[in-house]
Amino acid sequence: MKHIVLTALLAVSACATPPNRIKPIANAAPCTSQDRTRLAEISKVQAATATNDAVGVFLVGLPVGSMVGGADHKQEIALLKGRCG
Repeated sequence: MKHIVLTALLAVSACATPPNRIKPIANAAPCTSQDRTRLAEISKVQAATATNDAVGVFLVGLPVGSMVGGADHKQEIALLKGRCG
């Protein structure tokens, strides 16, 4: 039983964070139109990966979205959110 709980906790902790739950990292760089475009693009990818992870964990106990090539853009999203607020 202990192994099942540990495995479940590890699977959930490996899931991608939805973009709306990523906190901005303050930085002084100016926000460009390319930054806004990039933020929108990677937020879509991050949201899809997080959804696929949640479904995968629910159905098979594994973060499928992250395992099949869904990139985790958490750091870049945080930086761009801080820049473009």
